[in-house]
Amino acid sequence: MRRWSVGLVVALAATALPAGASQVFATLDRNGQLQVSDAPLAGAKAFDPHRTYVPAPVPRAPIPASRPKAASRWSPLIDQVAAEHGVDARLLHAIVTVESAYDPQARSHAGALGLMQVIPATGKRFGAKDLLDPLQNLRAGTAYLVWLKRRFDGDLTLMLAAYNAGEGAVQRHGNRVPPFNETRQYVRKVTALYHGRSN
Repeated sequence: MRRWSVGLVVALAATALPAGASQVFATLDRNGQLQVSDAPLAGAKAFDPHRTYVPAPVPRAPIPASRPKAASRWSPLIDQVAAEHGVDARLLHAIVTVESAYDPQARSHAGALGLMQVIPATGKRFGAKDLLDPLQNLRAGTAYLVWLKRRFDGDLTLMLAAYNAGEGAVQRHGNRVPPFNETRQYVRKVTALYHGRSN
């Protein structure tokens, strides 16, 4: 089997192939380089030197499912707050999805409020005066998350457990996820969303 350089292919393009000449095959290798041969290469197709070579389409990975429609409204604000605090915006989106499903007026039975479901005492601790204001809510919730990151040496599982159950509960259980079904499910859901997996 013979292979030719791109330069030779260009030369071939300027010369008509004689009648009865064998077919020429071409494909792109994994580095994007054109490979031409007188025998079929893997993934090659017949090559006509008189026409512009157009490689066969490369199969594309499936496009991941988009965020919920409600997320588009709050994405710019979430991205802004994530940048202010040096936090991955995907993590904030995962937390907001599980906490409030992007409802800025959400209220829990425990009194948590807003997009990140911040407890009023925690909001006050991190400078929020109105937790139903989306920007204040996101800033307070994210500041708390950053504080938890320092407290638990960046351990995402413990950070999320503490965000849900409070840092005191995590400490009381030996710096482990407390044995509460709600907290364990919360950690699993947020982690799965953050890493792009379905629940």
